[in-house]
Amino acid sequence: MSFEDRLKRIADEKERLAAEEASMREEAIAELVRLDAQIATLEERKAQIESILGLDDANNRAAHGQIMQLCIKFLSENGGGLTSSQVKDFIASENPGMKLSSVPATMSRLATQGRARRDEMGRYFIV
Repeated sequence: MSFEDRLKRIADEKERLAAEEASMREEAIAELVRLDAQIATLEERKAQIESILGLDDANNRAAHGQIMQLCIKFLSENGGGLTSSQVKDFIASENPGMKLSSVPATMSRLATQGRARRDEMGRYFIV
């Protein structure tokens, strides 16, 4: 087999792997979109059930997306990185009484979406 033939095989293999990687990435993005839609549906259903049970407290519940906006705000203001507990504390200091149980999940979702990154110490940074 000639050198050119080997180079051609290597180039073909690289092209095949790139196409496979692109396909897997598209599938992963589609799955992420599907999961985000499911989460939104579940959050909506949770709010409905809380309302029926009289558990909703409009004063303490954050509006849809408000927790995420607050998380992004505090991460942006603190370039050194923050843990989800620190972000939760910052939000609580500005919004006393707000229910913040979803902050860790929101931080994780930001990292999954590529809007933030998490280091080995558990600190999040805006990307």
